[in-house]
Amino acid sequence: MRSPTHSLGLVLAGCAMLGAQGTRGQPPAPVPAPAAANQNSPEMVTRDEPTAFQSKVNLVMVPVVVRNAQGHAIGNFGKESFQLFDKGKPQEISRFTVEKTGAPAGRESAAAADRPAAATPAESQPQVVVPQRFVAYLFDDVRFDMDNLKRVRDAADRHMATLAATDRAAIYTMSGEVSQEFTDDRAKLHEALLRVRPGSMVRTGALTDPQLRTFVSFASLREIIKRMTVAPGERTIMFISPGFNNMAPEFLQETTDVQERAIKANVIISTLDARGLYTDPAFDAAPHGRGATLSAAIDRANVLAELADGTGGTFFQNSNNLDEGFRRLADAPEYVYLLGFSPQNLKADGSYHSLKVALKMGGGATVQARRGYYAPQHVSDDAENARQEIESALFSREEILELPIEMHTQFFKANDQTAQVTVLAQLNLKLFKFRKAEGRNRNEVTLVFGLFDRDGNFTQGVKKVLEMRLKDETLERLGQKVTVRNIFAVKPGTYVIRLVVRDTEEQKLSATNDAVDIR
Repeated sequence: MRSPTHSLGLVLAGCAMLGAQGTRGQPPAPVPAPAAANQNSPEMVTRDEPTAFQSKVNLVMVPVVVRNAQGHAIGNFGKESFQLFDKGKPQEISRFTVEKTGAPAGRESAAAADRPAAATPAESQPQVVVPQRFVAYLFDDVRFDMDNLKRVRDAADRHMATLAATDRAAIYTMSGEVSQEFTDDRAKLHEALLRVRPGSMVRTGALTDPQLRTFVSFASLREIIKRMTVAPGERTIMFISPGFNNMAPEFLQETTDVQERAIKANVIISTLDARGLYTDPAFDAAPHGRGATLSAAIDRANVLAELADGTGGTFFQNSNNLDEGFRRLADAPEYVYLLGFSPQNLKADGSYHSLKVALKMGGGATVQARRGYYAPQHVSDDAENARQEIESALFSREEILELPIEMHTQFFKANDQTAQVTVLAQLNLKLFKFRKAEGRNRNEVTLVFGLFDRDGNFTQGVKKVLEMRLKDETLERLGQKVTVRNIFAVKPGTYVIRLVVRDTEEQKLSATNDAVDIR
């Protein structure tokens, strides 16, 4: 693979004046003085910043799954087909995307056509194989008895044997006694599964045993979501539990908090009620099932149902066919809609807001959606909201195209131990919006380049900020693309590159992927 011939930094063709350019290994270019004070100040400046990733203010995201009469997810509805209500009041849907699960992790490099004859022939290059799906098996060992847990473990073991080569699986327990991180090593997964045992919780302070178990459950879910944040691609937590009993009302906020974290991290939580058949309480597989009322049995599953509904997951219940349950949980809905809205005049009072999503013309389809959220208890900071939006997009595999961008990749293998991957981000500035201030046309674009290894681990990240202070004549002549470049130093291997671009004037965001295989 040849080295790129463009100079490192920012390339702007067709403009009368070029801004100062960032160069690898040199200090960032200084921020230009206001145009009113210095008419000769640079029109374009790019600088590197630490990747402390910087959404729109009060943006509430609502995952939605629409199913037909046969239970299959439908993906052909547009934004105009949905109605969204916050406390009964209709809301404007400002962000709308459709995520299709199982999509390829990365397309063929657009730079492949430029490879010279001296490089490895394209026909001899092996197909790039990168992780497509990350599945975390979470066992509620603090509520299981040994007999029920053994049934569940056996079914999970059978299901793990069906995982694809592009799957990575992890095993966790609520008690924290078992923790096997993501791997494709089936032997490690089997060994970890055999170590899953019923956990024991004791009375601590003023907490009753059920309360302590509930706190531990939500803390475990939050920790696993945090771990999965850095895994690219489809991310699913398969939460296997006999249900929550004695659920106090104050734990509703805990449920909502876990949903919020999962949505921001693009993690689907699918849940399996492991008690088996309980339509008739006599068949309830829970330890105290016999004699219990049907309503009590259903109440124990409410938290499991809400976690699945609120994150676009699947809830499996009232069946002794655990093999089918694991299969359904692992198969995320083929289509998940993400509806975003910014509540107007939202009070920072911590109150609960019920949500409802409906189809204007559903034709008999059913809608599964998030049921509510809590208002913040303090005013959100714009910079922090932006950081969260970029971070969420970086660790997703979703293609978002709100801004006109393209990404191209090239690599150069120096020897068996070192290589360079060059990422070219091309921006069509003709289609960006600018704000006129102090005689210049202004916008600021943040670009984040992320590098992930074959197991989906985040290995490197670079954040670049492009400041534009364009004169009128420059803006009028813009006709070609601006290219912002980044180079990753890597060892030979398989990688996924993720590019996220966000501007400040319209607060729009684009994100795309590519994959490279350096042998």
